[in-house]
Amino acid sequence: MQKKKNYLKQYKYQEMRINSFKRLKLSHKENISEYDEKIAACKKLRKEIEKKISKLDDPILCELLMQKYVFGKTLEEIALILNYSKRHIERLHIKALEKFEI
Repeated sequence: MQKKKNYLKQYKYQEMRINSFKRLKLSHKENISEYDEKIAACKKLRKEIEKKISKLDDPILCELLMQKYVFGKTLEEIALILNYSKRHIERLHIKALEKFEI
């Protein structure tokens, strides 16, 4: 399950990498195409993660993973959004990770 969490956490990490490469493009004009390739690879991984999350057959589990790993919400925030208790969201999170396929 930790492997799945780490995979999903890459989504936010890729966002940071994209921003770094964009800044590097501004200061290192000679390497623009190299940075564009790296940005494209980061965006491709993000799309791949979104697609895999959307393949979950339960819309609540799908939304939970989107909120947690794509939008960076805490389980408490997700509980408020979905109108469930934090404890129930914790159980759903485990269920969502079990169903999620890398």
